[in-house]
Amino acid sequence: MKLDLLRMSRAVPLIHSGLTFREIEVLKWSAEGKTAAEVAMILNVKLRTVNFHIGSAIRKMGVTNKTSAVVQAALHGVFQP
Repeated sequence: MKLDLLRMSRAVPLIHSGLTFREIEVLKWSAEGKTAAEVAMILNVKLRTVNFHIGSAIRKMGVTNKTSAVVQAALHGVFQP
């Protein structure tokens, strides 16, 4: 799934997601189709660290899995430049 396909022309930012820069970065790479292991290599961190950030983002966004977190983030303009 490409990030561009998920973007909305009038994306509404999350009111207060509380997502950290690293959580957004991990979700962005996930949206680009990278696995957690690939994201760990890209960011030069351990796989466990990537999974921690994914889990944290999932909890903060109130969703049940990584895919839902990526979709909600994209729909709400979190990845907008």
